[in-house]
Amino acid sequence: MVISWPAVIKPDTIPRSQFHHVNDVVPTIYEAIGITEPEMVDGWQQDKLDGVSMVYTWHNATAEGRKSTQYFEVMGSRGIYKDGFFCGTFGPRVPWEPNATRMNIWDPTTDVWELYDLSNDFSQAHDLSQEMPEKVAEMKSAFLIEAQANQVLPIGAGLYTIAYHPEEAPHSELKQWDLFQGETRLAESTAPLYRGGFDSLAAIEADVPSNASGVLYCIGGGGGGFSVYMDGGYLHAEYMATQLYRYKAKSPTPISPGKRHIEVKMVWDKVKAIVPSGNLTMSVDGTEVAGMRVEKGCRVIFDAAETFDVGMDLGATVALEYDARSPFPYSGKIGSLKIKYITGDVVEKSRHSSVFI
Repeated sequence: MVISWPAVIKPDTIPRSQFHHVNDVVPTIYEAIGITEPEMVDGWQQDKLDGVSMVYTWHNATAEGRKSTQYFEVMGSRGIYKDGFFCGTFGPRVPWEPNATRMNIWDPTTDVWELYDLSNDFSQAHDLSQEMPEKVAEMKSAFLIEAQANQVLPIGAGLYTIAYHPEEAPHSELKQWDLFQGETRLAESTAPLYRGGFDSLAAIEADVPSNASGVLYCIGGGGGGFSVYMDGGYLHAEYMATQLYRYKAKSPTPISPGKRHIEVKMVWDKVKAIVPSGNLTMSVDGTEVAGMRVEKGCRVIFDAAETFDVGMDLGATVALEYDARSPFPYSGKIGSLKIKYITGDVVEKSRHSSVFI
């Protein structure tokens, strides 16, 4: 992190090694501009800020750190910093390794914790857990205190929908949508779903100009998403999951200019799988022009901060090919966009199934 305030902070080259976390940013700003932490806002009692201001480090690079404790918890993985030490463990998922999962056998009481002395090993290269088991026990107890105070318990509760019951994740009760060009910022939970278990057919009536370019419709963004777009007259589709897996389809030749009926069909495999797979096909005026196999699809949500857009891709783009041209508005006219689920009972099945298929 870099803090620059030329009117107040005299630049120097000494890095500040005091331990701090992202929740210390707001307390730092409050102290810098003289704001007292509000107890009430619009009649609502405010939770106390957990962070510690970093202002004390600005003029004293070697000042003793004022943040003694900070807990961490993400999808069952957890850790705690306390007085120079960090102790943590992976939950059932190893980050960025979707196949190294222990979802069905995970028991948080058997997780193996690691211990690091950050005052001498800031890069966490030397695990001290075997040498200092008493310290590990102390840190684990401290984590439980912080977890209780911050409403983290039960451990792994955040995995309930993502891992075990995706059918209970928020989604619209609708089974079909009639959308228009320029309709944007629809929350994913209210829009047509392109995740495992929701077979769909999109029908687009569009005027296709010569060398047509731009997004016809998309959902999600830089963290994951699905986009149907044209570029230089070619029809494209891209399905991207967790920034790691990109599946692309492209028509072999440009789409002839004129009024065109474009269909995009997504059908998921009807097998029980932690990571869903499926097939996408695209047709123009009844003739199939492109398709792709999605081997690793999303189970619950593409991107927590992104939305469904028609005629453009707002926010972080799904496809890198048009990122520099964001929001990449469609150069022609979209007369209509109709999307429907093509398996009549898909929503009901997903809502009551214990395994998302």
